[in-house]
Amino acid sequence: MNKPLMMGLTLMMGVGLSACASKQAETSMDLANSRWYMSGDYYQIADIKLPAFNLEQNEQGYKISGTTGCNNFFGQASWDGQQLIIEQPLALTRKMCTGMANTIEAEFVEAIAQPLTLDGEQLRLSNGAKFKRVPSKD
Repeated sequence: MNKPLMMGLTLMMGVGLSACASKQAETSMDLANSRWYMSGDYYQIADIKLPAFNLEQNEQGYKISGTTGCNNFFGQASWDGQQLIIEQPLALTRKMCTGMANTIEAEFVEAIAQPLTLDGEQLRLSNGAKFKRVPSKD
């Protein structure tokens, strides 16, 4: 193989690998001390409280705590750069929820047993519901 062709192929491979590494870095995010709320797009309900949670970095990964919209929950989570994995079972208060609040809680608790996947700047549950990050006050 001639030298200019070899140099061109090497350069193209380097650019390709650099783009892959850059894309990986772009899709990962820092979750330390972040707050998240479920967007209204999935349920499209204006007058009901939707799930939300906080992440606080600790020695094991992240402490997760929040609300199902009716009950409170807390537990431990880990982040692999693309997915937030919630350790099961979560601790959950047991206040009686009725109507749509009960439906949303049941669906949320079932969906959060699966990893939340990075979707742009949002986290997506396995059922399709998305969480947006609360902007920091900085």
